[in-house]
Amino acid sequence: MQVKQKWSNASLVTPAGVVARDLLIVDDRIADIVQPGTAVGDDWQVRDASGKLLSPGLIDLLQHGFESHLYNDAEPGGVADSSHSQLSRGVTGFLPSISCLPPAEMEGTLSRLADEVAKASGARALGIHSEGPCFNSPGAHNPQNLQLPSDDLAKRMLDAAKGRLKAVTIAPELPGAQSFIAIMKAAGVSVHLGHSQAKPDDVSRYVSWGIDAVTHMYNVMRALEPDDSGVHVFSLPDALLAEPGLALGVVADGIHVHPKLLQLLGQLPADRIFLETDSMKYAGGEDTEFEFYPGYWVRSARGKAVRDRNGGLCGSSLTSDEGMRNYIAMAGVDLVRAAHATSLVPARVLGMEKDLGSIEIGKLADFVVLDPETLTVLETVVGGQSLYRSHHDH
Repeated sequence: MQVKQKWSNASLVTPAGVVARDLLIVDDRIADIVQPGTAVGDDWQVRDASGKLLSPGLIDLLQHGFESHLYNDAEPGGVADSSHSQLSRGVTGFLPSISCLPPAEMEGTLSRLADEVAKASGARALGIHSEGPCFNSPGAHNPQNLQLPSDDLAKRMLDAAKGRLKAVTIAPELPGAQSFIAIMKAAGVSVHLGHSQAKPDDVSRYVSWGIDAVTHMYNVMRALEPDDSGVHVFSLPDALLAEPGLALGVVADGIHVHPKLLQLLGQLPADRIFLETDSMKYAGGEDTEFEFYPGYWVRSARGKAVRDRNGGLCGSSLTSDEGMRNYIAMAGVDLVRAAHATSLVPARVLGMEKDLGSIEIGKLADFVVLDPETLTVLETVVGGQSLYRSHHDH
């Protein structure tokens, strides 16, 4: 028997703008978007949104941990637990992510994490993001675990992840990268440039190989020293900005990227930017120190990112709803542009935009109910089912 819902008195955040419409949902999909007051049969459940905003559910493509979980550990129930605890943050889809792991442990971790992804029953665990191990600049990753790309490595990663590898971050200037990227792309994996020392003039070539996105824009990207010619030195971020088809992932905590640079990114076409948290263990929780890899201790502090004992960045303590509100406040964008960055562009990067990423007819009914004044999350709906409701919304 079909479950039919009508959400009335709502302002819908669609790719074309915010519109006062009623939302009709049949089972897990959006069946229609109709004029307010459109009559429905007695077999429809009617929800009064009371003037609230209905916005696409947030999708996070880079997330190493949340609250007490670090996905490198692939512990039983960790992803499932995160899939529920993130509902209060408006998240309806995410990629549990691993860092550069010891080569002997990587495949086992990918395999166990793939099994854990399958158990998620809150927000959709859309697959795995392997941030590494083919890096040229380790950043906060263990430099001992870096590997060169090869056909064999690509195939072993894909086999271990059992079809659930959805994104890989790589430094494309490394030898063997072109073939590695081709194998990943053929398997439907999104390939992101990151932790790279690529020469700016080579970026277009790497894009032609299949690089379709950038991991944490501006972070772990070397700036070039100016010379005495008076000419601006063309940098890697410049080259990435110049590529019209490249989606740029950004951590919008005001720490990873200067607010004025967020303002710059916010002026690019809406399909160029997506928000990612790069969150670590204890994101969404309290100020806590933990060992990210043997001998490397970092502290997660709410509103202060995650830093090692020398002050170096090691991911963020950001939650997806905080990132959305920060992007609006710091970049000066409206909610429609923000929804592209939180939802539609991430869905496109994964090749899932036919089902996810926006409030449009035929797509899965994944959305959040937001307070129109504060943009706080009042309710989160996944596949037409209300899985979280704030006590403020009763």
